[in-house]
Amino acid sequence: MGACASSPSAKTTAASVNKGGGGGGAPASESFRRPSSIMVMDMLGRINEYKQPIPARNVLSENPHFYLCNSETVHIGTCMPRVPDEEELLPGRIYFLVPLSHSDSPLSLPLLCDLAVKAGSALPNPNNNSYNGCIMWFPIFMDVKTARAEVGVEALSWSEKLGNVSSLMVRYQRNKKGCEFANLTASRYGGNQLWAGVTEVAPRVVVEEWVKEKKFYVRENNTCVGKHECGVYTQVVWRNSTEVGCAQAVCVKEQASLTICFYDPPGNVIGEIPY
Repeated sequence: MGACASSPSAKTTAASVNKGGGGGGAPASESFRRPSSIMVMDMLGRINEYKQPIPARNVLSENPHFYLCNSETVHIGTCMPRVPDEEELLPGRIYFLVPLSHSDSPLSLPLLCDLAVKAGSALPNPNNNSYNGCIMWFPIFMDVKTARAEVGVEALSWSEKLGNVSSLMVRYQRNKKGCEFANLTASRYGGNQLWAGVTEVAPRVVVEEWVKEKKFYVRENNTCVGKHECGVYTQVVWRNSTEVGCAQAVCVKEQASLTICFYDPPGNVIGEIPY
C-alpha cells in the first residue's frame, strides 16, 4: 500500500493535506468516453459529426472566421492551440471550433468546465466496449450513501456532466502536473481530491479515505478538532449537495494516481453547517 492524501476544494475552505493509509483495488479509469466518429463542436455546444477522416481546411472552408482545436491539447492558462489546416481530423476525437478572436486568450477553468459539459452531450451512449461512469463509480455511492445516511442526509445522484468535468480536470493534472492536487479555486462546483502513491485506487477506498475525517468534525460548534482538517468529510455529507461526478487518472512515471469528485450544489459554504 502507498501513501494517500486528501484535499477538499479550495472554493470555500482552505485546502489541506492529510496523510494516511493507501489502498489498491480494481482499476479505476477516467469517466470521459471517446466518440466513434469525429465531433466538431462550436463554443455554443452545436455539433457537426464526420464519419471519415477529413482535412481541417475542409471544415474551416465553411467557417472562415474560426480555427480548430483538438480537445485533448487544451490546458488551463494557455491559448487553445490551432490544428494545422492540412492536418486530418481523426475519428475518436472532439475538436472545438474556436473564433479567431479568441486565439490569443488563455483558457480559463470556468470555460474549460463549460466546454466539458457541452462536449459530454456529443458522446455516444455506452455500449459493451465503452466505459459507463455511473457503473464504474457505483461503489462510491454505497459508501457515500452510508456516510450520508448516518447523519440523516439523502443519497447523491450521479451526474454525467460532473463526471465529464472531473475527467477533463484529472487528465490535465496527469498531463501537465504529474497527478499533483488540482487548484479548484475557480470551480463553480464543490470538490474533493485524493492523491495516492499507487497507480490504482478502487472507488470504495477513495470514499473510505475521505470519511476517515468524520472523527475530526464537531457538529455542535461546526469546527474541526484541534489542527485537524475535516472539510473533505463535510463535503461528502453536505445536505444541499445533490449530485456528484468523479474521475481518476494514473501517472505511471510518478507511480501515483489522482481522483477528483465534483459536487453540485457545492458544499463547505462559510457560515453554514453540513447537515
